[in-house]
Order: sequence, then structure tokens, then C-alpha cells
Amino acid sequence: MLLLLLGSPRHFCSIVPVICGAMGRYRNNKLLIVAAVFVLALWIYGYLFDGAKITLNDLPKTRKYDEYWALYYDSSPNDVPFLLQSIHLFNFTSSFSRYSDIPLTLQPFTSLEELINYKLMYTYGQKSAFQKNIKLAPILYLQSHCNTLTGRELYVQQLGRHIAIDSYGACLKNKSLPGNIADDATNPRDIRNFYDFVSKYKFMIVYEDVVCEDYISSKFWKSLTLGVVPIYFGATNIRNYLPNPGSAILVEDFAKPADLAQFIQKVSNSEESYTSFLLHKTVDFYPITNQPLVDYLFRQDIQYVENRKARTIAEFECYVCAQSSAGLQKQSAEREFTCKLPHFPPGNVTHKAMPRVQSFIEQVRAEAAEVEKMIEFIG
Repeated sequence: MLLLLLGSPRHFCSIVPVICGAMGRYRNNKLLIVAAVFVLALWIYGYLFDGAKITLNDLPKTRKYDEYWALYYDSSPNDVPFLLQSIHLFNFTSSFSRYSDIPLTLQPFTSLEELINYKLMYTYGQKSAFQKNIKLAPILYLQSHCNTLTGRELYVQQLGRHIAIDSYGACLKNKSLPGNIADDATNPRDIRNFYDFVSKYKFMIVYEDVVCEDYISSKFWKSLTLGVVPIYFGATNIRNYLPNPGSAILVEDFAKPADLAQFIQKVSNSEESYTSFLLHKTVDFYPITNQPLVDYLFRQDIQYVENRKARTIAEFECYVCAQSSAGLQKQSAEREFTCKLPHFPPGNVTHKAMPRVQSFIEQVRAEAAEVEKMIEFIG
């Protein structure tokens, strides 16, 4: 009998015989605990780590050569520094990277139907009226995580010197949300009212806290769904995920914030120019020209939106069970976490963020070195 027990090395849960596909799932503080049974004449042990909460102290101090380690990681790459240089420790991964065994790149995506549904957006005329009647700026900035590795707040501050930006949340706050929405903009009480309010803006800044291939936050997809043009900086391959070539304004394309502001103002003043960024909402036939994106969404059975995370966890668990029962030995490739540090937008306005980047790089190296020393391989 093959038993794959994934969980805490310090507190093993009671073994529950179940079949892969209907796996018992437990959470012991910071680790996912999973038990699965196969009809074979061998026992194998392994661990499935919840990367969003893992620390160095959660890693086993010893590891057998035939022991399987699996990592489920759906958070920002800078939340767990040592993973950026220690991903090779894991046999199987499910992460934001397209190179992982079960990619989560589009897990934050809402649904294909919502993406193309024009009823979820306000028209150009209505948005222009909102700017005039309720004094909205053309651009929305919603962020409570400051002092990022990408110098996000520094760039937005410079951009705001050239064009009006309504900033909510803790970073660069200059306005308060309406009374029917919670003060904490990142955790609104009434999500329906919150999204309705966001959709009244023409543009929304979506600026990632770290630059990695395939790492795209949910805010990007939500802006497209609400019919708000994203002003984006982050994933170096973001063009591969745009519904259409002109679905977003990319910060990388502008030499300095002043040039970006001038372009945004020009687009904001022209209905034709503005709606050209929203073809996924305004075109009836073939609204999305990125066919690989459409194919991927269909393959992911995207209609089961509410259960997507639970489904991907279950899929990953079964994948790990199947691969380990077959005796597959592999290591995750370093390319899985292809992150650029430092990486700033053009314009040299975020150079003040360099010390925090250097500190983070030192932390990554120190933690990775500590991991290599603390884990003893045994027979």
C-alpha cells in the first residue's frame, strides 16, 4: 500500500484512508495536510506545503532521498523570500508560474462571460458625466501595501503631478470611499457597491509589488471585467495574457510618468480612443483576439468560478498522488520563479526603492543558504 501523507513534520494527523480525487484535507497551522491511499505494496511519505504561510521553521530538519515535497503557492513571490532561490527543493509545485505542474496563473480570473459582458460597465459618456458631476478623477488608485520592491508608490506619486488620480487605501490616500463602502478599501463590506463604484472610473492603476513572469494579480482581471482600462506594470509577459493587443496601457511603453499622463489624458478626452481599449466589451463577434487565452480559459473549465481554488488544490493533490505513486523523481525548475530584481519602470523616478530591493535580495540569499544548511538528507 502506498501512502502519501502530506502535512506537518511535527504534528502528523491521524491517517485517513481515502481515494485520490476525494482526498481528506486538513490544515495544521501553516501546512496543508493530506492523506491518500493507493493499492501498492510500498509506503512513501511526503509533505504538501502551503507556500502562502510557510516559514523556515516549518521545513523538516531531515529529509529522506525518496521523500516527496510539494508546494502550493498562490501568493505574491515576495511574501516568502527563500522560495525565490529554493524552489528546486520541491518535487511538485502549483504556483502562478506557467512552468509549474498545476499552473495558477489565471486562478484570479473571474469568468469569460463576465469579461465580455458589456452590461457590467458604464459607457464613456456616463464615466465622463461622473467625472463632472461627482468629481471623479480619470484614474483610480487603490492600494494599502506601500513601500514595494517596484517603487509603486513613488511612480504613482510622480504620475499624480501630471494628471489627477483618486487614491484610496493607505498609500498616497487623498480621498475617502463613499459611506456605503468600508473605510478599508481592500476589504469592502459591500462588494457589489464597491465594484459599482470602481467601474465609474475610466482608468485603474494595477502596479504589481514584484515583477515576475506570469505573476498577475486579481486586480488586473477585475479592472478588465468592470470595463476600466488598466494602467499596468508587472508581469514581463503580460502581453501574452491581454484579451486584445490594446486592452491595457503598459507603463513600460513610456519613457517617463509625464509622457504616460499625457497619453492617458488624450485617451480620456476621446470616446473613440477610449473605447478602443475595451473591445472585449464592445465588440459582439470575436471580442477576444487572443485565441490562446480563450483556449486556456475553456480548458480550465472557467465557469466554476466560486470553487476554483478548492478545485485547483484538489487537482494538485491528485496530481502529486499519481506522480509519486508512479515513482516519478523530479525537481522544480529555477525558471518557475523568473523574477527581476531590481526592475523599475522607465523614468528613473523609483530609484529611492533600491535600498529596500537590496535588503530583500540579501534576505533571499541568507534564507536560501540557511535552508541548504538546515536540511539533512538521510537514507
